[in-house]
Amino acid sequence: MADECTDVTTTEELSIFFRWVNMDGQPVEHFLDIVPLKATDAKTIYSALVEFMKDKNIQISKLVGMGFDGAATFSGKHNGVQSLLKKISPHALFVHCHCHLLQLACVQAANATSGIKHVYITLTTLWKFFHYSPKRAESLKAVQQVLDLPELKVVKPSDTRWLSHERCVKAVKASYSAIVTALNNIYEQTHAPEALGISKALCRPSTLVAIYLLDYVLPQVAKLSRALQTERIDLTAITPLVDATLNTLDDAMLPAANWVLELMDAKNEIEKVTDITLTTESIATFQGQVAEPFIRMLKANISSRFISQDIVSSFGIFDPKKVPAADSSDFHTYGEDLIDVLLAHYGAELPAKTAGGDEYTKEALISRETREEWKTFRSYLSKKPKGNLHLQLKELTTSDMLSEIFPNISTLANICLSIPVSTASVERSFSKMKLIKTRIRNRIGQSQLSYLMKIAMETPETLSSTQLNDIITVWNKKPRRIAV
Repeated sequence: MADECTDVTTTEELSIFFRWVNMDGQPVEHFLDIVPLKATDAKTIYSALVEFMKDKNIQISKLVGMGFDGAATFSGKHNGVQSLLKKISPHALFVHCHCHLLQLACVQAANATSGIKHVYITLTTLWKFFHYSPKRAESLKAVQQVLDLPELKVVKPSDTRWLSHERCVKAVKASYSAIVTALNNIYEQTHAPEALGISKALCRPSTLVAIYLLDYVLPQVAKLSRALQTERIDLTAITPLVDATLNTLDDAMLPAANWVLELMDAKNEIEKVTDITLTTESIATFQGQVAEPFIRMLKANISSRFISQDIVSSFGIFDPKKVPAADSSDFHTYGEDLIDVLLAHYGAELPAKTAGGDEYTKEALISRETREEWKTFRSYLSKKPKGNLHLQLKELTTSDMLSEIFPNISTLANICLSIPVSTASVERSFSKMKLIKTRIRNRIGQSQLSYLMKIAMETPETLSSTQLNDIITVWNKKPRRIAV
């Protein structure tokens, strides 16, 4: 997994992570290094990755997966980084970061629904109005205190920052009355036209109803996004999580949806402070003209962007709950077509090139004996308690007995768990980088930046006394002005 970012000195930095399965059968993601780039084209990034893996004695040909964002530089089918790496490791499966996919689906659905798009524009204008003026921010804070509302700042809504719209909507909804009151006070005192414009936009019934709708919809999407950002998630968990989210979004279109009931409960309180007049008919009209089209568009975008590749879908055969009963007619053929899909990719010898450009044939990762192994393993699955798929994959990677009896099936389980789902870990590393290399500490060296980022990213939350003593011993080996 990798991505690039510009640091405070305008140096392009490439953050590199690797994902593998540990001895406990759990997928883990670790920060390995941050590398400066001379340019941000695909060939330069590819060369930097290859050079890094050579230096670390990592066999590029053994890569089974790679995760990047959707930028053409990384994901291009013909000249992107992923296509260049596939020439060395043709079995490696490219995965577009699912968190980026989800964010793109949300933004596209909002932009395609005018009633939601206008609300997003209003929220952005509102954030700028208070963010760039401490005096205005203090006015809002004072009103919040008088109304006994939480002192919340308006969060910047961004199309590229995950979950930012959810946090922004939540803050605005919680302080809606205070925000409108503060805007009206500022207009009376300064006659600022922006204050009047934003106040009028917020006092439209459609804006208020949209805020309550978004406060129901966006948290459902945010739950999915947070799940996709976890380190331990694997490819087989994506489809069930997406299906559950889509089913939850259906509830928002019901006439008596939770967000509608919540809005009606808050109706009287809001009308006391604002000029908004809400009726059951206006809410029903909004549901039909805005809410339903927006949710249908959102669901369609998520479904279209989360279509599983045939190879990814095929890993679902290891789910014990899907195996038919041993006495059923489907049992003796179950999974054989999907095993053939996996064999066609991982069981084939594929043409490849070395990092130096020499052509060779990449050996298969699994053998043709996988079909026979599957028939025996299928019987094994049918006779054991119906656990979940992740536990089954974990068992295949940790059990010496299963690895010996089903070596090819075990290899497939390791591959499935090793392929990344998102690049959330890489994005977090850039946040750490910006905390370490700041405007004040802009002359920090590349090696020191790398060391400090490894400490920030990889150090456990708590250290044992033995670990602390080891650190002190290493520190005191060199003469220091301050001894520990």
